[in-house]
Amino acid sequence: MAEKFASREIVVFNLGQEKFALFTDQVRSIEELQEIVPVPQSPAYVSGLINLRGEIIAVMDLRRRLKVKDSQNGRDMVIMVVEHGGEAVGLIVDRVLSVEQIFEEPSALPESILQTEAGGFYQSVIAMNGERIILLNLNKILSVEEAK
Repeated sequence: MAEKFASREIVVFNLGQEKFALFTDQVRSIEELQEIVPVPQSPAYVSGLINLRGEIIAVMDLRRRLKVKDSQNGRDMVIMVVEHGGEAVGLIVDRVLSVEQIFEEPSALPESILQTEAGGFYQSVIAMNGERIILLNLNKILSVEEAK
């Protein structure tokens, strides 16, 4: 007998024209875009460091990490602060759209998508309101091995 899926909440956001999501228990806070201090010789997707209420946090441009075209408009951009390995990391996204509750297990992605360069960063797909939202694999996105 299949296990019943317990409903969960997701944070839905845009990167370019695409919709992505993370589970709310992965997101610590959503912050206004602020001055980011660059870190020399860091990967192109690492924007730099911010001081968030006395805590120094590395910030990654999620568009660059996933190789999504840059947004035309940066005024709604925010930093989603996530927890990874006991450490806070900031992810720049174009716009946070909503917090939604999902009641069904997200669907597996087709193998053809998973084989693409960014496919390893994707976890599954959620069908919601006639749209498809890609659930991201935060562990892969923030993995040091993946960065190499």
